[in-house]
Amino acid sequence: VCCKAELVLDCWPFKQMCSQPTQEGPVYKGIRQLDSEQMGMPPPPPPPPPPPPVQTRRGVLSYLGFAAAAAVGGAIGYVAGGNTQPSSGPALAGFTAAEKKEIDSLREEARFRRDYDGHVWVQSRAGEWWEVRLDAQVPGTLLLLDPRGYVHFISLNLQQIDLTDDYVVTALFGDGQWEAQAQRVQAKDEGDILVDARMDSQSFRDLISLMA
Repeated sequence: VCCKAELVLDCWPFKQMCSQPTQEGPVYKGIRQLDSEQMGMPPPPPPPPPPPPVQTRRGVLSYLGFAAAAAVGGAIGYVAGGNTQPSSGPALAGFTAAEKKEIDSLREEARFRRDYDGHVWVQSRAGEWWEVRLDAQVPGTLLLLDPRGYVHFISLNLQQIDLTDDYVVTALFGDGQWEAQAQRVQAKDEGDILVDARMDSQSFRDLISLMA
């Protein structure tokens, strides 16, 4: 109740307010009009995507040296190795000597290197370099020669392995887990005694297969 007998104040103005119909002021009308307009408006567009990262020279070389090796048929891995020998071939025709050296540096970060003639070397956790190649007759078998001349092998459940692809070499040897899988090759000596097989680098490269 707007006005009571107990009130001392003159409540005539309050009576007038109570007796008059309720009216909306301009402020309330503006709020209601704004609400109705907003309800009919489409949602705001999403924010624009962030700008792409700046492509650095090292990023380009990393992409070419690893992820895109298959796209150029492995040629980038076959001719970019060895800092002491000149590289050639169409895949690296547009690369400078500094860029080729940078590719070699990226490979070493992935714990492997490639000679100018394509021979692949992988680095053990102890920092030693082991030469690695494929067994020519046993699919999925890798042959390795350690620095002391012992021959090792790794059998993988793969029918085809392309060691000319830097990406494949990185995937197989980059994490160092291959050392736990490597087993020494054994053969019988002249006395028919089973011993660990040893050979020099050239004999290792001439070896066709463990089955030969």
